[in-house]
Amino acid sequence: MRCAIISDIHANREALEAVLGEIETLAVEAVYCLGDLVGYNADPDFCVRAILSRCDATIRGNHDKAVAGLLDLDWFNGMARGAVLWTRRVASDDTMATLRALAKGPVEPWQGILLCHGTPYDEDAYLLDHQTMERSFRCLDNDWPGTRFCFHGHTHSPLVVSRKRGEPRMEVHAWQESTELEAQSVYLINPGSVGQPRDGIAMASFGILDSGKMLYTNRRVAYRIRATQEKIVKAGLPPVLARRLAEGR
Repeated sequence: MRCAIISDIHANREALEAVLGEIETLAVEAVYCLGDLVGYNADPDFCVRAILSRCDATIRGNHDKAVAGLLDLDWFNGMARGAVLWTRRVASDDTMATLRALAKGPVEPWQGILLCHGTPYDEDAYLLDHQTMERSFRCLDNDWPGTRFCFHGHTHSPLVVSRKRGEPRMEVHAWQESTELEAQSVYLINPGSVGQPRDGIAMASFGILDSGKMLYTNRRVAYRIRATQEKIVKAGLPPVLARRLAEGR
């Protein structure tokens, strides 16, 4: 199985177009989206349409739920809340209906592959530390024992964590372009963010899994950041959302 994994697009048309264009050159069998199609940036309708037309499986993120009225806005900081309310005002009826209908993760689109937004035990939880990693592996053991590759987004930062079956020790892999995968290990993999990377690299991020070659690759794609920034400012969204794109924060 050779598949592309994208996440946290956040209505960034320019980044999504660049990533989908790159994916078309890579001969993948499927494209999976881990949620947060909208929020923060200025092209929600385009991004929702593009993802639904190209992706073979798509799950919801917390921003998708918030825009659709399925999550309390008290959960968000002021900047994120403002972007949610702006998206509600400008999104088309079709976009709103699509967001309301997105599947809740985890979803298993292919044997051994699990799609989450946050973690396998809570779609809104951030996988950030040893405790949440350990709880995620326990959830896989108990509820999804056939999983080899559990993909998650939400943090906007690439990450690969592995644990050999039957062993308690986890290995957190420092960021690298390619990770050789072991047949006896289970993986938690974050492909990073297409639309708002937060690891200090101002390029769209996504992942490629090749289970035949047992190789995972984190790929980076440059996009027209200035065009995205200009749209944010013109739309009246918080200017900090434009500035942070150039910083990868």
